[in-house]
This record gives sequence, structure tokens and C-alpha cells, in this order.
Amino acid sequence: MKVISARKSSTQYRRKKVCTEQKFNAEKTGGDPVIPSSNLDTDLVMACDQLVDRLIKAYKNPIQMPIDIARYSKLISLKDTGHNEEREKKLLERCPPGHEGTKLVDIPTTILDVSSAIIAWYLPDALTDATQNQLDPQVSASLKGASSKKILKAIARPAAIATAALRVMHPEQYWAGLQASEKRHKARNC
Repeated sequence: MKVISARKSSTQYRRKKVCTEQKFNAEKTGGDPVIPSSNLDTDLVMACDQLVDRLIKAYKNPIQMPIDIARYSKLISLKDTGHNEEREKKLLERCPPGHEGTKLVDIPTTILDVSSAIIAWYLPDALTDATQNQLDPQVSASLKGASSKKILKAIARPAAIATAALRVMHPEQYWAGLQASEKRHKARNC
């Protein structure tokens, strides 16, 4: 019985990720509204609706920066930690930040580079209070022992919402993660 309810919950989260992506695309392109399945948990629907609202607001409020992120990423390496002042000075000379002063942002925003590629999303209040309350600091303590089922249940909803956001913000990374997860699952079952 527990396996069935876990599968049912997993299916609900998968449906919500798809619904979130469909809602985002409909809002972005002016398409028909997307009505979620009545089989979905109300709190999850509300959480994803709030997420989509913030994603749309951010998408419609871009800030273009005169920085070439592709060029910059070719110049840095994993060894660049930000602690080598000489190295940082050279990087700043080759790739200046391209802005004067500081711009404070307090609304959902996307930051674009010179090629209009989104390099950052700022999404204040993207999570509902109910979802934030589920983010228990003790969750990361341990996944071993008697409390592991409780911990996994506690992180399922926030993880589903984060995955739905990833599916919208970086679809290539979302699908790559899904394929890696599927390969790992198949390898375990061989």
C-alpha cells in the first residue's frame, strides 16, 4: 500500500512539473491558460502557481549587462577561487563587469549577457510560506536511520518545485539530469 501511495505522489510531482512548464510557456507566449489536473494536491498547485508567477515576472523584467559570459567562462578554471588577487585583477582587465555603480533589484528579474542569454534569475518569494515551512534544517542531518522516510517525505515537495523551476529556467540541464537518473536506475536494476 505504501509503494502505491509513493508512486501516486511521484506521479503527482511529475505532472506538476509538466504543468508548470506549460503554464510558463502559455504566459510567456500569450497562449491559452493551463488548468491543472484536479488530481493534484492543492498546496502543490498553489506553490507551482506562485513559482510560475515569479518566473514570468522575472522573464518580463530583463536587465542586460555588457558582459560576455561565454568569453569569461573560457578564461576561468576550477582553480579560480576568487582568493588570488593577481589572477582576479587580470580577469577584471580582460572581462570588466561592464556596469557603473550598483543596481539594487527587489522584484523578479533575469540578468542577460551581451548575447541576451539569461545568466541569472532573481526570484524573490518564489516559494510559498507552506513550502518554506517544509524546509526543515534538520533534514540535511542524515538520511540513515529511523527518520529517513520522514526526511525524504519532507524534502519531496520542495524538491519537486525546484525541479519544476529547473525545467523552465534550464531545460537542457533538467533533461540531462533526468537521463542521468534513468541510467543510474537502469544500472542498479541489471
